[in-house]
Amino acid sequence: MKLSSYLLKTELLKTEALKSHSLKAYALPALLLLAIGSQQSAYAAGDALRKEVKITLTVVAPACAINDKDVNFGDISNRDLLKGSMPSQDFTLTVEDCPSEVLQKAKIKYTGIASNGLDGYLAFSPDSQASGAAIGITNENGTLLKLGEQTDLKYSSKGGINIIPFQAHVRAEPSALAQNKIGVGNFSATANFEISYE
Repeated sequence: MKLSSYLLKTELLKTEALKSHSLKAYALPALLLLAIGSQQSAYAAGDALRKEVKITLTVVAPACAINDKDVNFGDISNRDLLKGSMPSQDFTLTVEDCPSEVLQKAKIKYTGIASNGLDGYLAFSPDSQASGAAIGITNENGTLLKLGEQTDLKYSSKGGINIIPFQAHVRAEPSALAQNKIGVGNFSATANFEISYE
């Protein structure tokens, strides 16, 4: 029997990073001007008053735009899963309006419902018919990206669009292997990807 076709749907989050800078180059002339004005007032009042003003500025980095992605594996044999097969599917996320200097220091993670049987794997959604398996997501080198854990962002750029490659695979859970049984039917899972940057 086969698991009928299903979707792994990613809902992507956008994050904004706030950077606070003390603008010394701009603040210094302003402080000098303010100091001169204060001194003039102070001299007029018998040198009885002196004020120092500190100027700070918050610079907001623009939010990176991440496109949604649906990943469709098609049909998968439950017998193959029980034999240890891990059918996989390549997919990419595209990030736009994000300067390369921002992405170079960025981290990425994804969240969702955790599998009870496989550490770091994404569980099927509660309304799924199939059971006994979970979804793992790896980077382009095949390293498992554990659910909820940040990792360095690996990407390539083409025409102003930054592309992040991934691979998703389906794997039988230990309890299903012990019982030699995987529930068949449609299933789905949702992964929320989050990019954080400084």
